Amino acid sequence: MTSCLISNLSFKYHYLLPLLAKFPQEIAYRLVSYYGKLQLTGHQNERDQMCVQMRRVFPDASEGKISQWADYFFCMQEREKLDTEFFQRLKQNDYIDNFVRLHHHDELLEARKKGRRIFITTGHFGRLWMAGIGLQRHGISVGTITRDSGTDNRQGLPDVEFAYRAKKLRVLQQRLNGPFLVEGNSVRPIYRALDENVMALLIDVPYQPSKEGYVELPFLGRTATFPLGVAKIARKTEALIIPYYTFESRRGIDVEFYPSIEAAELTDEEIMRHLVTLLEQQVLAHPEQWWMWQCLPSMWK
Repeated sequence: MTSCLISNLSFKYHYLLPLLAKFPQEIAYRLVSYYGKLQLTGHQNERDQMCVQMRRVFPDASEGKISQWADYFFCMQEREKLDTEFFQRLKQNDYIDNFVRLHHHDELLEARKKGRRIFITTGHFGRLWMAGIGLQRHGISVGTITRDSGTDNRQGLPDVEFAYRAKKLRVLQQRLNGPFLVEGNSVRPIYRALDENVMALLIDVPYQPSKEGYVELPFLGRTATFPLGVAKIARKTEALIIPYYTFESRRGIDVEFYPSIEAAELTDEEIMRHLVTLLEQQVLAHPEQWWMWQCLPSMWK
């Protein structure tokens, strides 16, 4: 079983995805979605766990609806992986405008013109890195703070899967044209990065241990724990926080930017309460596009 899985991963990353990226984009994404449906049997345990968590949040949803959400998610996973191949090709402005549509981003552009330090923040939701592709259209480079540098396989992934993750980080950094700083290093590079780029931060799940501390907030019907890292870094750097979420459809990607948060004017908990409330709204409206269903029990603990 393990060797079969590795063989499938090798086929996907070495041959299938690079081949599909040569097709017209609309056709390529349809084909990779179909591939995702064919691979559902290989993800049965993960799918079952996801459905269990969805039932806890949506007790009145039918079995058919929950199955539909779960199936959609695994197909979205494959589309997101194909994005890595297309990142290198999305260069024509009209092409980007038609595929990645930004909404309510004027505040971000104006704040950047005035020299404000800006963090854009989102949850593990949808094809989130497409927002950076859209901002590139406006001459804005995007960086981030990542948990790993792509050189250490801390999660024990199969070699093929880990090689893909390293490639994704490399391609993203090249395409978004901003620095990818490693979490836990000196804070000083973050100041320099914010002066020259918009930096992206994700609302994360509670990993142990953490220097930043945690906050407990209502989330999907229970009390959940969230790291304070986003709030602490933004307040320390006196940055503007602008939340965003990406929503995929057959027409492409819609990136919605939300009103900004002046980090210096709020406490860490107030910032996180705002961000978590916004995340919850998106998960309730589009459960099929949230990546963290299997982590929900650890968040609720």
